[in-house]
Amino acid sequence: MNNDQEIFGIITVLMAVGVHIPYLLQVVRGTVKPHPFTWILWTVLTFIIFFAQLSEQAGPGAWGTGVVALLCLGIVLVTIKNGFRGIKRSDFLTFFAALLAIPLWVITENPMLSVILVTAIDLLAFIPTFRKSWSKPFEEAVYLYGLNVARHCLSLFALMNISIATALFPFSLMLANAALVVFLLWRRSLLRK
Repeated sequence: MNNDQEIFGIITVLMAVGVHIPYLLQVVRGTVKPHPFTWILWTVLTFIIFFAQLSEQAGPGAWGTGVVALLCLGIVLVTIKNGFRGIKRSDFLTFFAALLAIPLWVITENPMLSVILVTAIDLLAFIPTFRKSWSKPFEEAVYLYGLNVARHCLSLFALMNISIATALFPFSLMLANAALVVFLLWRRSLLRK
């Protein structure tokens, strides 16, 4: 581990806290209404990825992932406490498909394959948020996803061991968060007209 990796690791932790705490406070106030299925899946999967990264000696590159897992859990708890509506059949189908894929991770006992599976499941978890954001793009915080693009990019530089097992998750989330930012901004601009 070198100093640059530690610095990038610390920066990703600070970014995770700096991005997710304001979002969590907005959820508490009810100004942001996250889709619970997305955040439940993200919590479970982020914990899985964190432990997979640790087993693959990701070093400081895993620090931000661990912090985000804990913050996602807080967002889930507040979202459930606040209650939620508007769950569609497609949301249930996506949620249960993702949940059914999680046991595949358990039986693989292969960190690389598990990261590939969990990354695919995590990308599925975006679907309910994209679906909800089609009609309610103002109920999501664009800054959260925009800053997550930068955080995931920096976490790639913090990795001590670059492999599919350590890099696929942050790389794919960098792209997925960027896609959601573009989508939210596009939908907001259409609705403003």
